[in-house]
Amino acid sequence: KNFLILSVESRKDIILDFSRETGYSSANNPVLYIKEEELDSYRYYHGYMYQRKLTNEIIDIFDVGYDKHFVLKDKFGKVKSTLRCLTFPVRDIYGNTLFIARRSVDIKFFHYPEGVDKPVYGLYELHQHYPDIKELIICESILNALVCWVYGKPAIALLGLGTQFQYDQLLKLGCRKLILGFDPDDAGRRATQRIRKALEGKILMTEYDVPEGKDLNDLSEDEFNNLQEIF
Repeated sequence: KNFLILSVESRKDIILDFSRETGYSSANNPVLYIKEEELDSYRYYHGYMYQRKLTNEIIDIFDVGYDKHFVLKDKFGKVKSTLRCLTFPVRDIYGNTLFIARRSVDIKFFHYPEGVDKPVYGLYELHQHYPDIKELIICESILNALVCWVYGKPAIALLGLGTQFQYDQLLKLGCRKLILGFDPDDAGRRATQRIRKALEGKILMTEYDVPEGKDLNDLSEDEFNNLQEIF
């Protein structure tokens, strides 16, 4: 009801050049990656992608897709609702898709599969396009990270407030500086406190002074480029 005009058009397959041999699986605990056939079924452009400032280039780099019939179930397997969602493959550093994050195009609703261990989102794409990264923006959400890429600055997302596993991944990047781009709300402030405590003395960190009531995806390119950094 919030978006009166939506368009969907098919797009060509994206050829991803990566190895499936990660060494993460074993005979007793095999890792079940999302298959290419499923990813291919979501490869459409959708009008909501552009409403959130994404470009075709960034859509293709991150393989953002559209699922017109996502069935949401409760913990007992009972169907709760059917949603139209953007899809965001969450990959390991080798390019294997661990799971798919979703964002409804009709309501403010985010979905991650229950029980997954969230890695840092965007590490694979970061290694492909910025192999010698020295400065990186850290965001809570995927869309905030992707708009940074649209504006020409690499970013990753923690898919939440951050975990020690994710902080360890960040340290392995070899960055000299992290810029915290969390939302200016209670959750964002908690995320800032947690990462500063976890990485204090290990890496230089600053944070963007994001205007109250907004997040990075709300900002125009001029507003983004004029953000002040706080040490």
